[in-house]
Parts: sequence; structure tokens; C-alpha cells
Amino acid sequence: MAVARSEPAEPVELDLSEMIGHLLRACQQLHVAIWSEVFPAGPTSPQFAVLHALAHEGPLNQTALRSKARLDRSSAADVIRRLVARRLVSQVRDPADARRKVVRLTNAGRAVYAEATGRAQRVNEAMLDGMAGPDRATLTGLLNSLLQHHRGLLDYQADEAAVGGTAARP
Repeated sequence: MAVARSEPAEPVELDLSEMIGHLLRACQQLHVAIWSEVFPAGPTSPQFAVLHALAHEGPLNQTALRSKARLDRSSAADVIRRLVARRLVSQVRDPADARRKVVRLTNAGRAVYAEATGRAQRVNEAMLDGMAGPDRATLTGLLNSLLQHHRGLLDYQADEAAVGGTAARP
């Protein structure tokens, strides 16, 4: 049986400086470089996001936590495992559903988070350096709109998924 060959497609003319994925990847590389300089011993940016979510929401099940921190399933599991190993968070069975685990911030985690907030703000300022206030607000607004529009692709949950269905305050 002969396989029909189609003619090679003609390349489409692209300008990488207008391709959102390329720009976001380059910005992520910039963010990692700045974060690594400001936080040479950690926590990583995803770890900070988990600590931040727990500091503001209280104990969360893993699904809610990964949604709040905007992490995919495998990244969230790895980040939580590393934070447990560093004793910055603890995991217990969810009292409302024994099949799930609840992640809690430990006292050590609370201290690390408190110390890291100022440095995280410095990273943010370094990323936005050279941009005027209105441009900063526009950029973050547009990125949040993009994430909100595509949240289903990332399997983020609605805000209902804290322990027992409501967010517990620390």
C-alpha cells in the first residue's frame, strides 16, 4: 500500500517578539535568574507560592493548595514533598474526607515565609524595573485575565476547596 505524500507546508512568517509563549518563557527565565540571586538558599518561587497560600488561607487540601499556588499536579506534589522534608509544612488526613490530605504551615514555615516576603517583593520590583505604575498594573491585569480565561486547561479549582469547604484563617 502506497502512502500518499503531501507537499511540505510553507512556513508561516513569524516574529518571535510577538509570540506570547516565547515572551513568557523568556520572562520566566528572567524571573528564575533574579529569584535565584535574591534567594540563593531557597525557598524556590513555587515553594514561596505554597507558603503564601497557606499563610493567607490557612490549612488547605492539596487540590485547593495547588490551585491557590497555581501549580500543576506533579509540581505541587513535588513542592509539598520538599516543604514537608524541610519541616516548613505538615500533612494530615482531611477530617472531612480521609482520602485527602490537608497541608498546614508549621511555625518554621511561618517564620521562613515572613522573612521571605520582603525579598519576594524585591524580585517583583526587579522584574518590573523600568515600567511605570500604570504599565505594571496593565501587565499584571492582562496576565491575570489570560490565566483566568484558560483556568480550565490548568485544572485549577474554584475557591471552595479549603478544609471543610471554607478557608481557615491562621
